[in-house]
Amino acid sequence: MSATRAAALLLTAALLSGASAATASPAVAAPAAATAAPVAAAVPADVDDFSFDSFTGEYTLGRDAEGRSTLTTVETLVARFPETDQNRGIRRSLVDTYDGHPTGLDVVSVTDETGAPRPYEEDSEDGVVTLTIAADDYVHGAQTYVITYTQHDVTRFFADTDADEFYWDVNGTDWAQPFARVTADVQLADGLAEHATGAVDAASGAAGADGPATIAETDDGWRFEATALGPGENLTFAIGFEPGTFTPRPDGFTAMPFPALSAGGALLALLAAAWAGVVRRRRLRDAPGRPVIVPEYLPPKGVGVLLASVIGKHTTHAIPAEILQLAVLGRVRVVEVEKSGWLSSKPAFELEYVDERDRRTRGLRDVPPTADDVEALHALFGATLTPGERRELGSSDQKAAKRLHELVVAVARRATSDGYRRKLPGGLIAGVLAAATAAFAAAFVFAVVSFDQAVGGFWPLATLIVAGLAFVAAIVLVAKVPLESKGAELRDHLAGLELYIRLAEKDRLAYLQSPQGALREPVAAGDPEQVLQLNERLLPWAVLLGQEKAWTAELGRAYERLGRQPDWYTGQHAFNAAVFASAIGGMSQSVTSTYSAASGGSAGGASSGGGGGGGGGGGV
Repeated sequence: MSATRAAALLLTAALLSGASAATASPAVAAPAAATAAPVAAAVPADVDDFSFDSFTGEYTLGRDAEGRSTLTTVETLVARFPETDQNRGIRRSLVDTYDGHPTGLDVVSVTDETGAPRPYEEDSEDGVVTLTIAADDYVHGAQTYVITYTQHDVTRFFADTDADEFYWDVNGTDWAQPFARVTADVQLADGLAEHATGAVDAASGAAGADGPATIAETDDGWRFEATALGPGENLTFAIGFEPGTFTPRPDGFTAMPFPALSAGGALLALLAAAWAGVVRRRRLRDAPGRPVIVPEYLPPKGVGVLLASVIGKHTTHAIPAEILQLAVLGRVRVVEVEKSGWLSSKPAFELEYVDERDRRTRGLRDVPPTADDVEALHALFGATLTPGERRELGSSDQKAAKRLHELVVAVARRATSDGYRRKLPGGLIAGVLAAATAAFAAAFVFAVVSFDQAVGGFWPLATLIVAGLAFVAAIVLVAKVPLESKGAELRDHLAGLELYIRLAEKDRLAYLQSPQGALREPVAAGDPEQVLQLNERLLPWAVLLGQEKAWTAELGRAYERLGRQPDWYTGQHAFNAAVFASAIGGMSQSVTSTYSAASGGSAGGASSGGGGGGGGGGGV
């Protein structure tokens, strides 16, 4: 065979191997040498240390009523095992895909040479059907295994040969055993012989090789044979037929009902999402709030940080904000302590409970604690509040974390009973979610089946994406607790508070002196002490609203201007605004992390391993 023809064979094999042996196992497509190497090397005997006297495949190729190809295969394998107690049988891997689609491989029987059934187990994975044919006792010497199975859609049209072809691997390249002789007897069913072009080819060897193989015409087909095949070597043959001899396997949208069923699921998911939109608009809409958001320089009266975090959807920062609220209001003191460990780079903090009798006059900070504040104190320090008692922040205090989490959940529950949030229409929402889930599940299941059966083209993927997006949209649309008038007012107050915190310092001072600012609790904008107390009081709210970095920096500078440091915070060094801002930020991060953690071959292009079928096996 010329070098040019050999190159053509290898190219043809490379183009075709993806539809057959490449799917059989990791060793089928290319690395046959890798399969053979362990056998060639001196290794201890194992279940793969035996050989085959022969492999004979009898293939009956036909057509069904629709003109699609059918194949009945009878494989006869004669294995020769050692006389030692090593093997109980063989393992045969059969490829159930061809040209990217399943062939519907169905195992009819597994027997010995007399027709007596042999026990076997069948497993299917990634387009490969594996038969484990094993006896209870060890087997020795020559043992015959006869495997009968059927397939369909095993032919295809090749443009390079302008022919329909039956291009098939016989034993396959995924064997660790040698074969003394491999034979393929192909019988053409009635009516097929007249469509055969007479172009046949065969090859043997490792994947991509074009080793010698004999071809002999028989009364009803052809016989192909190769001898002395080593581990990982295979016999491949190709038979050409006139174009149109076989009806191609339909793979369009209507080839099977599964793509249409998947599309139906996607349509239902869209309807469920539309239903969710109607429910949100009619049943989950918030009560009307303020027509215009104006800056607010005071926290909402009678409302704790935890309740505000629920209404304003800022629960991520709720715990550090609550701790700072307790500190600013004089209930606890944040104490920076010495770092532990040589490699520690972050400051450590403790929380100290403060006796109320030790408080000085707090001016604008003299605000009575809410019920949530008191519960938070007990969650941190326990049932008994002892002045001077300390709790370490940043450690994995699972009990405190659990109590704080339960407190936030309870506050969220009370938000409904206290008239801030409206009770959810549970049955209606459950119906929406059930419809969306069922629709998405249907679209998903039928899309997966379409992928497995290689039908529908890109439509199954498109319907799956649409159904997934509709499913997520339905969940998002109904994942809302509507606000009553009190809740809407609190939400808008928080928005005004954030607006004020974001203002530049000069703009905030100007607002305090404006007519709008004067309508609220009066603050002497020219009095640094009052401005400082106001800014202190807003610190927990700045943390809650995600503005802690800028606010702590400004608060630190205000302390420096007055030549003092906060009475609710004790540092390790002389007060410095930058260090203070960094420490509060570090404390907030530490608290957040701690307390949230709890919760074509017929024209002479055949090459071994290039066709369908094949596979491999081994010993057991």
